[in-house]
Amino acid sequence: MEGHTICALGDAAAWPIQGLFRHFRPEVEARIASYRAGKAVFQGHAVAAE
Repeated sequence: MEGHTICALGDAAAWPIQGLFRHFRPEVEARIASYRAGKAVFQGHAVAAE
């Protein structure tokens, strides 16, 4: 979305997500993988679902 709109809000809305992926990509990918596997994750560690 960034750079493809005349509205500055579109660019500004994308920045936090881009920063999240830039700095924490392995953590985000681990959480997605564990979610798909049906496991709860807290700070990078699998937690038993209650």
